[in-house]
Amino acid sequence: MPTYDSLSTQISTMKTKITSLTTAATTAQDVIYLAKALGELGTLLGVDDIVQATADKVVELETKRSTSAASLETARVSSLADIGLDRATALADISTARVSAINQVSGAGASLHSFFMVGV
Repeated sequence: MPTYDSLSTQISTMKTKITSLTTAATTAQDVIYLAKALGELGTLLGVDDIVQATADKVVELETKRSTSAASLETARVSSLADIGLDRATALADISTARVSAINQVSGAGASLHSFFMVGV
């Protein structure tokens, strides 16, 4: 709930004017002016507070935006690092499988060579 602190001076002035009207002779014109002043004050009541609350929310949103952007950047960098590690692991596995396949082919070739040489 707004406190309307921004209009405290105007509200105090109106209270003083209303109090002074009770001790002095009041004309119809004084009452009309007072009603008009109260109407305007009611229209203005809280405008500065609303503007300040809006500015505060803009700052809050900007802070959340910055925090979210930083969080997303951290997640992006972390994901790229994970992808790099997964790629390195996959390449190492491929290299190990290649060496193993070459060794198996070489072993099979040696066995075939021995098989055919024994019969000669």
